[in-house]
Amino acid sequence: METRIEHVEQFTVKGYEMNGPVTQIPKLWDELNGIIHEKGVAPEESFGITLGMENGNFHYLAGINSDLAEGFSGTKEFIIPSGKFIVSKVEGGVEAIPAAFDALLRNPDVTLRHSYGFERYIHPAGSSGYETEVWVAIE
Repeated sequence: METRIEHVEQFTVKGYEMNGPVTQIPKLWDELNGIIHEKGVAPEESFGITLGMENGNFHYLAGINSDLAEGFSGTKEFIIPSGKFIVSKVEGGVEAIPAAFDALLRNPDVTLRHSYGFERYIHPAGSSGYETEVWVAIE
């Protein structure tokens, strides 16, 4: 698995949040994608942020950059703090996301830092597909 190190400045994501089984995550994305389509917004990236995990439940937010989500109702805002992240492209679709996160979390060459991990979905204007990356906070 190829990785790279990125440093990001703090940014804000706005979207829809859930706290429940992982099986609820696709419904959350359906809600976000529906409002994106309804509002005619064309984000070039979206984010899936794991805010916490406990007893098999995920606290998760599916969103886009907050400045693109003006007028979206019922959303939550969340700040990704600035800092360094180890990043890897996900090969094999959304089913491969857990394994990609696991590989980054077990990487012996980095020291993890307390922050949030997230998925970044890159969908450039004019493209019907997308690429997926996983981001893990490091020192």
